[in-house]
Amino acid sequence: MTAQATIEQPQAARATVSGWRLWYMVAVLCSTNTVAFIDRASLPLLAIQIEKDLGISDSQMGMLQGLAFVITYFGMAIPAGMLIDRFPRRPVMSAAIAFWAFCTMSCGFAHSFFAMFIGRLGIGAGEAVGGPGSMSIIRDAVPNEKRGRSVAIWAMGANIGAAIALLAGGAILLAIGDAPTVTVPVIGVMRSWQFVLICCGLLALPVAFLIFTFPEPPRTGASVSARGTTVGAAFAYLGSRWPVFLPLFIVNGVTIIMTVGAGLWTPLMFGRVFHLSRPQIGFTLGLMTLFLGMPSQFIAGMIMDWLQHKGVKNPIPLFGLVVTVIIFGLGVSFPLVGDATTAWTLLGAYLLTATCTFTIGTALVARLSPPNMVGKLTSLHFLWVGFCGTLIGGQIYPGVSEGFYAWAGDKAIAYALSTVIGTLDVIAFLTYVILLMTTRGELRKPGSGALPG
Repeated sequence: MTAQATIEQPQAARATVSGWRLWYMVAVLCSTNTVAFIDRASLPLLAIQIEKDLGISDSQMGMLQGLAFVITYFGMAIPAGMLIDRFPRRPVMSAAIAFWAFCTMSCGFAHSFFAMFIGRLGIGAGEAVGGPGSMSIIRDAVPNEKRGRSVAIWAMGANIGAAIALLAGGAILLAIGDAPTVTVPVIGVMRSWQFVLICCGLLALPVAFLIFTFPEPPRTGASVSARGTTVGAAFAYLGSRWPVFLPLFIVNGVTIIMTVGAGLWTPLMFGRVFHLSRPQIGFTLGLMTLFLGMPSQFIAGMIMDWLQHKGVKNPIPLFGLVVTVIIFGLGVSFPLVGDATTAWTLLGAYLLTATCTFTIGTALVARLSPPNMVGKLTSLHFLWVGFCGTLIGGQIYPGVSEGFYAWAGDKAIAYALSTVIGTLDVIAFLTYVILLMTTRGELRKPGSGALPG
């Protein structure tokens, strides 16, 4: 069976999810991505007080945001893909969401670096299920002509989650006057950052039940055959197409460090350099993430569809190349300017343009993946970008700050943000140039997995 036939085979099965029900299902899947990113955005907002209360350094804070999360996210990525391929996806995803929600709340009760590290391990294990599960459902339930927008809407959940965490965290901190402690009924007195983390965990629990409000899509021919595809076969496919997938994974890793990784340290930078309060930082970043970062994902999907419709060759890597050119000056300059207003303005422009790189990378992986391997290859992709965004991104900025700019005091993290973003953007530009050349031939190969059109 050809890739085209496999993709198009199960149209009758998809008829069970159509019209508004289809978009409702996509919205629920978007909400799973939303709650997955709530804890990732809330922790950086609270970093200064957590470091002070737990007596830890920037590097240790980076371990909580990166290493602790990635250890289990890395370890569970392939098993999560296998669970999604073998069992009904809704109960697997629901259990995972509930698990990481409770783990987020457990971080709110932490009184030591070790306790919070354990909680972050649990969050990484649970979140490993969300991406592969959502991609598998979208692949089976959404027709080809709507799949691009569906992936973009799902990706928007990351920005919605970050915005909710920042806005809700900022609102809570504002309500308690940015006080270091708060009195909670039954629980008693606790640190304000602990209260914020508990609230963020509670926000995820309803989504575990929403998963059951749409029907389980029947497995398509592509998904059924994927259940018989081994992980070894997926790695063998990547190896046979290494001239494409190697630069593709490099550029996706680099750009996620420039966005998600930088986002882990941007709140701390605004606190140290411009001496803004946590509510100010939370509200401003939350609104910018919601109204600039979130539309960036959807606009990217629309632009790529438009370029494809116009017959532009290799529209996805070409669009990525253009984005890297635009964001260079914005990413380098926003941490270095002398006043907060200008910094916020430049950061807003950076979010509007740079956030879409995740959608670009995910779309290209999906385009190049054969239907019978899309689950496992997207699992490997999410594993890789999670590793880069949280572990490398969580460590590289404080590493550069402490290793090269310790003399700069509070401005060290700002210099590190500018240096790392600028360097990685140059790497991303050069890698997209390579992809423009390699994907042109790759998409013409039999079995390459390129989507029609």
